[in-house]
Amino acid sequence: MPKPTPSTSSRSAGAARKPRRGIPEPRLSPPPLRPLSRRTSYGYDVIDFAEMIGQPLLPWQQWAVKHAMEINRDGTYRFRTVLIMVARQNGKSHLMRMITLWRMLCDEDCRLVLGTAQDLAQASNQWKLTLRMIRETPSLKRRLDYERHVNGQEVFGFKNGSEYMVRSASENAGRGFSVDGLIMDELRTHRDRRAWSALYYTTMAARNPLTICLSNAGDDNSVVLNQLRDAALSGRDPSTGLFEWSGPDGCDLDDWNAIRQANPGLGHTISEAAVRTALASETPAVYRTEVLCQRVDQLDGAIDLTAWADGADPTATMDGLRDRLTAVADTAPDGQHVTLAVAAALPDRRARVEIAGAWDSIDTAAGEIPDLVRRIAPAAFGWFASGPSAGLARVLEPLAREINHRRKHQDGDPPEDGKLTGARVTEACQGLAGLVTGRRVLHPGDPLLNAHLAAATKLASGDGWRFARRGGHGHVDAAYAAAGAIDLAMALPEPRKARIRIIA
Repeated sequence: MPKPTPSTSSRSAGAARKPRRGIPEPRLSPPPLRPLSRRTSYGYDVIDFAEMIGQPLLPWQQWAVKHAMEINRDGTYRFRTVLIMVARQNGKSHLMRMITLWRMLCDEDCRLVLGTAQDLAQASNQWKLTLRMIRETPSLKRRLDYERHVNGQEVFGFKNGSEYMVRSASENAGRGFSVDGLIMDELRTHRDRRAWSALYYTTMAARNPLTICLSNAGDDNSVVLNQLRDAALSGRDPSTGLFEWSGPDGCDLDDWNAIRQANPGLGHTISEAAVRTALASETPAVYRTEVLCQRVDQLDGAIDLTAWADGADPTATMDGLRDRLTAVADTAPDGQHVTLAVAAALPDRRARVEIAGAWDSIDTAAGEIPDLVRRIAPAAFGWFASGPSAGLARVLEPLAREINHRRKHQDGDPPEDGKLTGARVTEACQGLAGLVTGRRVLHPGDPLLNAHLAAATKLASGDGWRFARRGGHGHVDAAYAAAGAIDLAMALPEPRKARIRIIA
């Protein structure tokens, strides 16, 4: 008896989508000088070596070694320094181990490999993983000559005389060594050039050195990573090769083409589910560096600055929204900056926010805020009473009572004294972050507000978070004022629409 043919809808419902795979080719890389082959790149030998010992390379890793280990006509490496940038958990460490072992066993110019990371524990961990792989692979174990753990310094050597030792990335890490292979992991953690200078110059006397730097993207403080990347992209240093798997600048956080571009190991070492969890749980800045391999202003930022920039609309005004305006004031901890922000909810439930005033001292602000707020005549006025603005309580509280008593109190309105405290503070900060991420905040691109939002980081508060105040460093009062004004604006009830009565 023939089986019934399923309906089109049932076939569609049961059809499984192909799992997403990462893109093997990097978004940024230099073109090869010659067509790549076994004669022009040692990468093919590394691929064969990995297959031989039962540790095959993923497609993206194969692409990386073919291009990064390109050679000149005299057999020397085209690049003295190779910078491989790729998102976390895509197999950087495995690639590093394969290159290290191949060089130690097959490259006659490599007698000493020095591995480093941001701290000795991380560098030691990579060394131990490499040693474990050797012990578990019979063909490699037979070639192992010795291993030493002396005074916290670890080194192992093969019978051909090659050695692999580890050091932490410090300004004294490479003193006294001449190194043929330098491995620098997590380069984004280098906040100055002292360790880089000490380590890189260990390769100066080598005949055919190769420095492999591996990292995902960092922030503006990742000094060495940013300088190497810029030098490679600009062409100032042709001896540095940049191979970067990253999402395009400004892409949406959930852009799967960008995610695949930054995660060539997707479907191999990481899953779609892992990416979705990171998207739901990480801050935008951390997500961009860790998952999209994109440089950000700061790693612990509370606001997705790319999404914020997308909301810039310098030509729009608050005209037509005057009866919907809300205003909030906030003060920096050092008392050297005070900001007044105004906001309004738009009919499509987006918000528009502007800076109405800013002052460099509490005394000046105290004298000018009342008249300015009265001219604005907001529907609601608030201030963060539990923070540094307490120094302006003598001015802000009576002003709030003057403004807010005009309204019949409703849920979401500030109290009559305008004090925004407790859960209302975290709700305002988190609410602004969520609206920005959803591209639901319009603003004029004010440099002051841009700077304060860029400086805003998360500080845990109860079950949520609020913007961190760093003493007198990094003012965020404009960020607080904007968050508070938007929170009040979004809580205002919808304006009543006039009804037209038709008489038959």
